[in-house]
Amino acid sequence: MEKVFVSGGSGYIALHCIKQLIEQGYLVKTSLRSLDKAENLLKCLSRHVNCKDKIEFCQLNLLSDNGWDEAIQGCDYVLHVASPVIIGRVDVDELVKPALGGLQRCLKAAVKNKVKRFVMTSSFAAIYGNGKSEFNDNDWTDLSNEELFPYEISKTKAELFLWEYIESLNDSEKIEVCAINPVLVVGPSLSDSVSISNKIAIKKMINGSIPFNPKLSVSVVDVKDVAWAHIKAMKEKNAAGNRFLLSEKTMWLSDISNILYENGFKKVPRYTAPNWLIKLLSIFTGSLRMAVERLGEKEILHTNNARNILKWEPNTVDQAIVGSAKQLRDLNAL
Repeated sequence: MEKVFVSGGSGYIALHCIKQLIEQGYLVKTSLRSLDKAENLLKCLSRHVNCKDKIEFCQLNLLSDNGWDEAIQGCDYVLHVASPVIIGRVDVDELVKPALGGLQRCLKAAVKNKVKRFVMTSSFAAIYGNGKSEFNDNDWTDLSNEELFPYEISKTKAELFLWEYIESLNDSEKIEVCAINPVLVVGPSLSDSVSISNKIAIKKMINGSIPFNPKLSVSVVDVKDVAWAHIKAMKEKNAAGNRFLLSEKTMWLSDISNILYENGFKKVPRYTAPNWLIKLLSIFTGSLRMAVERLGEKEILHTNNARNILKWEPNTVDQAIVGSAKQLRDLNAL
């Protein structure tokens, strides 16, 4: 049986990758910052898949060199999913150091161990920061843009290193690599921990803390389809050397509100504020200030690589959105 190393095993996307890998007959080795989490993680996974004797854990830190070579030794593939997620204005190094450092350590260990393929979880954040409203797999965030958030900088720098490092190697040293660039990921977590993306996209809508929706769009994708794409990119011969932008569709915030309202979440905002009101309020509210430039603009995304190379056919995100809301409610996380 082939073995896959998955970094950041307690993470939202990583857990879905692990579940699907086990279902497809792979052995999994995954890293945690602390092995104290292993028992609970195993319990959560066991609710969804028979993982007895199919998963092992190791302790790694994105900021430490210790253990990476040994962790990946004997593995056929690597899914590097681990990366910090902090939304908003924080110190850039707080995100860039672990994101870039973790990628460097994992990639170099994968090269040393000559794995068959290395799949990196990148992000739409490494694509969209360039002032455009239409995007494809070949677009890159412009790091000279002074308005970028630390998260966007961290994901862009990490993915740039992936491609630049592989290109710098001799042909005899190179391994096959690819990157997965999902938009906002929704859907229930396999653990009892709610993902950052679900907190951002769903929580504030259903707990009544948002009185109205700005005329803003957001592109979304089901976490199960993101995990599927990781594994297909790992296996598909023609996936090597490619980036895969993943998006099921682009929705207005009011569309998300309507889906949630129809499924019993009655505190969602039912009113879309006029653009002039958002512009006025943005003078006093920093979080709205960022939104003003995108008011009324529906981004267009082309996911050609995923659909043509991976034969990716994502599920509609509507039920994933509802599932996220129900999990938040059931966990009393509102």
